[in-house]
Amino acid sequence: MSVPRRYGGLRILGTVLMVAGIVVLVLGLIIGLILLTGNFWPGYNQGFNMVGWVPVLLGLANGIPLIAFGAVLRLLTDVEYSSRAAMQVAEQSRKSAEAAVKNSEMLMKNTETLMRNTEIAVRNTETALKSVGSALTPASSTASGAMQSASGSAPKEAGAAA
Repeated sequence: MSVPRRYGGLRILGTVLMVAGIVVLVLGLIIGLILLTGNFWPGYNQGFNMVGWVPVLLGLANGIPLIAFGAVLRLLTDVEYSSRAAMQVAEQSRKSAEAAVKNSEMLMKNTETLMRNTEIAVRNTETALKSVGSALTPASSTASGAMQSASGSAPKEAGAAA
């Protein structure tokens, strides 16, 4: 099964959006943590700073949707690919089923021909047996008469010799 991939641009865009979302999320968290701790440049140590929540929230608010949208684009291209692959498999299955039906029809025709030929052979055998039987009937009556005459004379000869 050779199904080419389509929509390569959307796949690349989905990957870029996912990477950008991860970068935005990580940068937002790092900048927010730096601002929250108050150690964002040397000599400035204010302690816990509430301004640090802004980059964290912006990183979350922008990074998660970018990751999700990139994943949806990749998912849509994968669904399209899977659908086309399934259609190709279904088409191959349909062609195989049609070929199997044709083969079974030919097999049925061959079986019917074989049955007819077998019936003809049985009739020919019956006819041949009848003709052999009718040819053997006169010969068997002659042979049985000869056997009776031979058996009838044998005891008389045996009695005369005694």
